Amino acid sequence: MSDQPPVRWELPWPDQDAPGLGYPPLEGVEHTEIYRATPETGLFSHHSQLTHHGGAFFAAWSNHPDGEDGPGQRVLWAISPDGEEWSQPPELFPPFSVPREADAWGMVLTANGWAPLDGTLYAVAEVHDNPGWQDDSGMYTSRVRTDRCYRRIRIGHGRVARPVSPDGTLGPILRLVEEPPDPSATFPRYADATDACFAEAARRINEWLAHPLNRPAWEFLHWTTRLQAADGELLCEPTAYRRPDGALVRLARHLGRSRRLYAAVSEDDGATWSPLVRTNIPDSPSKSVAGTLPDGRIYLVGNQVERRERDPLVIGLSSDGVVFDRAAAIRSSAPEIRFPGLYKSPGFQYPSVAVADGALWALYSIGKEDVAISRVPLEALPS
Repeated sequence: MSDQPPVRWELPWPDQDAPGLGYPPLEGVEHTEIYRATPETGLFSHHSQLTHHGGAFFAAWSNHPDGEDGPGQRVLWAISPDGEEWSQPPELFPPFSVPREADAWGMVLTANGWAPLDGTLYAVAEVHDNPGWQDDSGMYTSRVRTDRCYRRIRIGHGRVARPVSPDGTLGPILRLVEEPPDPSATFPRYADATDACFAEAARRINEWLAHPLNRPAWEFLHWTTRLQAADGELLCEPTAYRRPDGALVRLARHLGRSRRLYAAVSEDDGATWSPLVRTNIPDSPSKSVAGTLPDGRIYLVGNQVERRERDPLVIGLSSDGVVFDRAAAIRSSAPEIRFPGLYKSPGFQYPSVAVADGALWALYSIGKEDVAISRVPLEALPS
């Protein structure tokens, strides 16, 4: 396989001095706020997950009283029949630890997708522990966050799932691993993948999530074996799409400072991959999401900018899955954050996308505190 980038960005470079960095705004886009942060309901919301199933829209996201990935982080969710009117957001996965300030140690839940199997929709979340902090080398660690030790040490404990019905009914929580850790004091023990009542469901959910097109953005159980690029750089938060010629393309965020996406290609449905190499696709960096439109074109939704601010939220388009030569802004001019918190900054961030009812729907956080969805009519996309 070639070590040349399998995708490229053939568009005018983001203009730092132009409105929306030069990305033209899309016409007819409608924005709906699903969740607005309050001290009573949680000041941090992020990791949006969206799907359309059985004629309804389902949204989920991580939520914490203070800041990003703090102990006691839980998952909220909402449902909508039309993408415009949304239910109030109850808990989807309650916390696995007593909520503490965001830079403390403890158990954390992260919203990590949806799995539709045999007509049943399962919500999925990641579970990990925050035991401390480390420096860039990983050789020096600290129990508390310092200027030198600012990268989290994550001990993954696998995923959890639960069935969600269109009427809002929630089924039992299931751990998708066979040997989960003992729960914290006063917290319940959930069935695991060895339970005879749930073993087959756990096996099938794990199998579905293992395919590159369904792979969640996070897998903290194997966090020490993060994606590694051909140049030795570490990558995270992959997304994948199938090109019109059948090949799979994987894109991943650079954990370093190149502000470029990396990419690899698979000709055998994900069994083997070419080396992950740096592309010329700009990235703030942030989490992006890719997929296929009904007309066969490939979309890439993310913050394709060359600055730290995750603004605007951009959609790039490719006819062949190789050359992205159309792009526009879904939303720009993000407001300032209202409540300070760990890792919070302005921007329309970490999108999740569903294509349904003649539109592309993008769910994202605003400043990592509010959650909104944008409806983009398919006919409004640049041709």
